[in-house]
Amino acid sequence: MIPTQAGERFEVLDVVRGLALFGIISANMILYSLYIDLSDASKAALVTHSADRVLDYVELLLIEGKFYTIFSVLFGIGFSVVLSRGRAKGLNVYRFYARRAFFLFLIGLAHGILFWHDDILQAYAFCSALLLLFVDASDRTILSAAIVFLLAPIGIKLAGGIPVGALTSAQDALFARFGFTGAKEIDILTRGSVGQIMRFNFSKLFAQVRFLVTSGMLFKIYGCFLLGLYAGRHEVYKKVDMNGPMLKRVAIVGLAVGLPLNAVSAWVFDSGSWTEILSETFGILPLSAAYVAVWCLMWLNTATRALLRHFAPVGRMALTNYVGQSVICTLLFYGTGLGLGGTMGPALYWPIGIAIFIVQVLASRAWLARFRFGALEWIWRMLTYGEWLPLTKSSQQLPLEV
Repeated sequence: MIPTQAGERFEVLDVVRGLALFGIISANMILYSLYIDLSDASKAALVTHSADRVLDYVELLLIEGKFYTIFSVLFGIGFSVVLSRGRAKGLNVYRFYARRAFFLFLIGLAHGILFWHDDILQAYAFCSALLLLFVDASDRTILSAAIVFLLAPIGIKLAGGIPVGALTSAQDALFARFGFTGAKEIDILTRGSVGQIMRFNFSKLFAQVRFLVTSGMLFKIYGCFLLGLYAGRHEVYKKVDMNGPMLKRVAIVGLAVGLPLNAVSAWVFDSGSWTEILSETFGILPLSAAYVAVWCLMWLNTATRALLRHFAPVGRMALTNYVGQSVICTLLFYGTGLGLGGTMGPALYWPIGIAIFIVQVLASRAWLARFRFGALEWIWRMLTYGEWLPLTKSSQQLPLEV
């Protein structure tokens, strides 16, 4: 097989992926910090309570749901790229991508048990495997399916929910076996031993699946994957320089539609009302598209392109950095490290998240100056191919980039 040359990468995709990672850690800090598990009284007792309330609303308005949406579309684009490269190199793309999805699932499972039970990689692996159903589908079929899955929350609401009793029973049984019944999550994670935290994480994986299904998030992820597959087929990432006017229209319309709807969604968040379901369903995608359009317009400007290039290395190592965010944050907030969980709100944990991301930007640049892949990307590729691949740039053999 002919190896992919470095020049075959499309830097704008790495930039957008890197910026999306910043949004992801910003959204996940409420979970990492265990602020979400505090009672209203405990939140009110924090000295930053007034600022926390404002920042919590800002997070719901501008961040919540937008960046996993962007990342999911990027994943679908990546599937399309892998598909076209694999076919060009004579691979059995079905077998290759099934292996790729399987090992991503294993990485996600390890991440979820060892570090953070709210792992999303397992869902990504599941959805990416299902993309194989649409390899030879028409554009119309792909877009129609994407719309159906993106509208899933409305269907779930109309159906009165999805029965997930088996998942609840499985978690309850594990909680009883491990002695977690009646215990507070925040106490287990901030005071428990490494073994207790791992057992708790394993038990909570069932709750994560339940949330992904009942909230419709799993279906929305798959819908975004399909949108990405469609965009990748038409190689939109190669045509950014030719689509300035269209990008401006997307940015304007996306902001005009997305901001008001997300303002409503943030105001009624977690109410389960039709207002929340509709404003979220029709508001997140336009605002997410506006973000990407603005970044692409910045990419078209010489001065701002130089700034955006700093985010490309962190985007090239997206898997390593996503898991790295969990490792760092659990060491900060869980009992396996400093045990700071439940002691701060957005006014304090957001600056910490920003600092972590800045470190990742610098570390990714330093790492890729010497190595061809991020650490987990390298392991994932070797598992997928079933062979050793060189990591350092000093090696004479070029790595396979499919």
